[in-house]
Amino acid sequence: MCNFKTLYYAPDGYLIMCNDCQHFQLAFQTTLLTMTAQDLQVFHTLVKENREYSPFDTDPDRKTIYIPTPLEGHGMILNHKELEMLFQLLETAEVNYKTASLLELFKTA
Repeated sequence: MCNFKTLYYAPDGYLIMCNDCQHFQLAFQTTLLTMTAQDLQVFHTLVKENREYSPFDTDPDRKTIYIPTPLEGHGMILNHKELEMLFQLLETAEVNYKTASLLELFKTA
């Protein structure tokens, strides 16, 4: 049974981590992904790169950005606004995860 720790929660999604198996669950809009730390890091990098290098579409609601997921053959198709929301979710969760990891170093038994 998983023992989840919330790294980020908002109306558009969340990122949680199981303290036991060290897997992450990312929920964003209608998508739920379970992945390893390495998969999450690769996914986060892909989101960052797409945010930086995707040309801005004249129609901001048009879904023109494809982000592959760790599950072969499956990906997310987003517009620029959704990409920014996903990026902010991942960035905030990463800061929260690193902060919690640092605080664990100061815990006494």
